[in-house]
Amino acid sequence: MTITLVTLAVLSPFALALALGWTAHRTGVLRWRLEQFRISAPMLGRVFSDDWTVDRDLDRARHDLDAIRTRFEEHPTWPSSGAVGERR
Repeated sequence: MTITLVTLAVLSPFALALALGWTAHRTGVLRWRLEQFRISAPMLGRVFSDDWTVDRDLDRARHDLDAIRTRFEEHPTWPSSGAVGERR
């Protein structure tokens, strides 16, 4: 009796997986698709987005270039390193 229960306990997950796989293939309700498992990162969102119009790195680079351009429009000289102010 014990051997029968142990065999049933060991084989039941495989039987359940087989039944769910057959049901999913037959009805299409429980199908797993690759887009269900999207890779995302904290404070970043989806890593590989399907929307190619939104490229965060490109937007970030454009913003940095605009910041550099507007800084040089207001102050056209490069900041010098070292102490330039009043010395005591």
